[in-house]
Amino acid sequence: MGTQPIPENDVLIAVAKWLHANGWQIKKVSMARGQQIDQAEERKKLRSNFESIGIAIDGLRFTPQGADIEATSGADIWKIECKGMGDVKPQTLKNNFDRAVASAVSYYDNSKGLRLGLALPFEYSRLTKDKLPLPLRMALSLWVLLYVSADDEVYAFAPDEELLL
Repeated sequence: MGTQPIPENDVLIAVAKWLHANGWQIKKVSMARGQQIDQAEERKKLRSNFESIGIAIDGLRFTPQGADIEATSGADIWKIECKGMGDVKPQTLKNNFDRAVASAVSYYDNSKGLRLGLALPFEYSRLTKDKLPLPLRMALSLWVLLYVSADDEVYAFAPDEELLL
């Protein structure tokens, strides 16, 4: 594709910062793993980023499975699946997107106050718009969180908002 790779953990850190800025408490993190990922270095990077903006590390659980981020505010809970982007072919991008959607949907449990989130680099926006119609996102209470790496910003789209991209 020729675009700069965006590590999944960069998306995770940006989304955690966005949640924290909006009054949510990060409770659990499941960092990306893989052959080229130095877990110790990534955890250090995450801790440094979290501490720099006041996200408490002490009560934070690191787990190898489940939602990439769980955060709470009162009785409400976010369960968010994060996906990065490598320098991949369009078909691989689509397959990665499909797997991310499947993971996010698997966290649905019909709990009152549950917010499902799918956090992706902005480069997935066309797939997001084409493959996640408004009625589906509303039925699942699925938020789309698009990460723009150049600005280090997260743009959130509520389940009832059109993805005007």
